[in-house]
Parts: sequence; structure tokens; C-alpha cells
Amino acid sequence: MASNYLAIAADIKTKLTAVSGIGLVHDYERWAAEWSKFIEFFRDPTGKINGSEITRVAVPERFEGVFFRHHHFRVKSYRGVNDAQATGKAFQVMADDVCDAFRVAEPGTAGVTWRYGDGANPDNSPAQIVLIDDRMFGSVLCHCSEIALVVTERIIT
Repeated sequence: MASNYLAIAADIKTKLTAVSGIGLVHDYERWAAEWSKFIEFFRDPTGKINGSEITRVAVPERFEGVFFRHHHFRVKSYRGVNDAQATGKAFQVMADDVCDAFRVAEPGTAGVTWRYGDGANPDNSPAQIVLIDDRMFGSVLCHCSEIALVVTERIIT
């Protein structure tokens, strides 16, 4: 059986890109030795820091007559703070919009064997905001959020 990780990550990126105000979206976690280089990964065409990255943080499996793989993703978003433009309010709304997009999301590939949702905790929405705060990246103050996203895949062998 081939891994569906890349297809799932690509579909998450597609859905995130459709969220208003999300900025640049990377379908993997970005790293750099210097803060200035790291922050450049999230600088949009207007020169503002505004972007997100997707990473998978855990993949537990369960057997319920068939095997299910529960992909736990983390979507980290960053936006430069501008008090005069009240960027904090817009950033909060964007985080809610991300959750809204995945609450009703269907996989974008025909014949897929996975869905947005936590099969281990089906009463939970697939996307949960686990952190919203402000952080310094070098000399740049940014709004930051982390959204946990669960995708449940039926393993077909």
C-alpha cells in the first residue's frame, strides 16, 4: 500500500490557500538557521509577513475490523503585527475561518480513503485552535497560531 501522506498534505494546502487572508502556504515545515531567513519564507508579495506551514506531528493507527490511520497535522500561521491596522483582530478571524473550512471539508481527490475528522474522537471538529499568541522572530513581532487538524484514513491492504 502506498502512503497517502503527500496527497493529504496537498489537499490541506489547497483548502488553506482558499481561506481569505491566509497568505503564503507551505506544505511542509520551514527551517532556517537565522531568524531573518526564516521570516522571509512567510513574506508575501506586498512585503508583509503573512503565511502558514503544515507539518504532520503524529500518526497513530487503530484496528476496528479494518485499520485506520489518524494523521495529526499542525498548521502554524504567522502574520506581522501592525497595531494601527488592528492585525490581531483579522488574525483571530483567519484562525476561525481555517477551522470553518475544515469542519465541512471533503477530500479533494476522487476515490480517496480518508476524511477530515478524528475517527478516534468523532464528536470533535477536525480542526482545533490550540494556540494563539504573539512572538518575536528576530526583530519582527508576529501573531502566531497553531491549529491541530486530524485526518482519518482507512487503510486498504
